[in-house]
Amino acid sequence: MSSWAHPAGAPFARMEAFTLFDQFPEPARSHLVSAFDEGRTRPEWCFTQGRTRLAYWAPFPDSPPVITWHFDPGPDPVAAAGLLRRSLDEMGVSKMIHDIPLKPGLSPVVDRAVEHEALTLAGFTMEVERLMLEWAAGTDLPDDPGRLSYRPARRMDPSYVLDILVRVSEGSLDHDTQVEVATVGAEHEARWMYDDLLARKAKPDWFVIGYLGDTPVGLVAPDDHSIAYIGVLPEHRGHGYVNDLLARGTRTLAEAGVPRIVAATDAANHPTAAAFLRAGYSEVGRLYRYYWRAS
Repeated sequence: MSSWAHPAGAPFARMEAFTLFDQFPEPARSHLVSAFDEGRTRPEWCFTQGRTRLAYWAPFPDSPPVITWHFDPGPDPVAAAGLLRRSLDEMGVSKMIHDIPLKPGLSPVVDRAVEHEALTLAGFTMEVERLMLEWAAGTDLPDDPGRLSYRPARRMDPSYVLDILVRVSEGSLDHDTQVEVATVGAEHEARWMYDDLLARKAKPDWFVIGYLGDTPVGLVAPDDHSIAYIGVLPEHRGHGYVNDLLARGTRTLAEAGVPRIVAATDAANHPTAAAFLRAGYSEVGRLYRYYWRAS
């Protein structure tokens, strides 16, 4: 197993990192280089052993790794599971996520059997199935009912936006939100989400809060190619405001010239999934999300 632990940003660390990244095939190598330069991965989060390649990723600088960003298990699930277990122990993390994206109709148990077996042997459990959605240029834009006005969240006091994120998490049908609220609390989950959304590549006025008069209703946060987050406050659910917010987010990116807008939502989150389909999004695949938690 290979790992490095040098201060990120130092010239020697960068040279050592690139030496390690050379062990990964393209396009993974180029993606790792970009993520390293952005502070989202580190050499000590990258591991190789035999034909197995493994790299972890953080959503924004100075946050811990939360997802197995690149995992090529090679032909041996037992060896790959061993590398997974040892790398998680070496990094000292308490939880990790791994996603397997597949085209509709395929199953990770059958179509990614080695990867699925390695994850299972390492203690990961597949907990949620998510819809992968896409809006393509040329599709009709969703109608904006015009009920809401919008204000950029980045220009507001962070505590105000954090309070809205906490309230949006109440009664959420999103699996990840439910788990985080139950384990670390709504305030911690809101802080993490706020930092994540502000770290994304987006123009300052894209992340907005929708208002009915002077009353906040919900928010939508597009980044440079996706609808990163959308949510309605509990007291305003059941009135179709998710349609207004999604129309705003989709139109924002379409008018900026983005040819392909992607999004994802839990397959069990029927109201949000239906809103995306009404807005002209098509299902292009399923994402199977696996979780590992330290005992």
